Amino acid sequence: MVYDLLVIGGGINGAGIARDAVGRGLSTLLVERDDLAGATSSSSSKLIHGGLRYLEHYEFK
Repeated sequence: MVYDLLVIGGGINGAGIARDAVGRGLSTLLVERDDLAGATSSSSSKLIHGGLRYLEHYEFK
């Protein structure tokens, strides 16, 4: 089978890219060495997590 796009890595970015590509009609192959999204939280930059903390404590600046 021939694919339009090969996405290497099934973390949040790879899964998002693959989802977007499929939504655009591209035949997409997503490959991951381990479980999909298996290390997403441990490898996160905490950018979104940190922002949500401020919302939880109503700290707006």
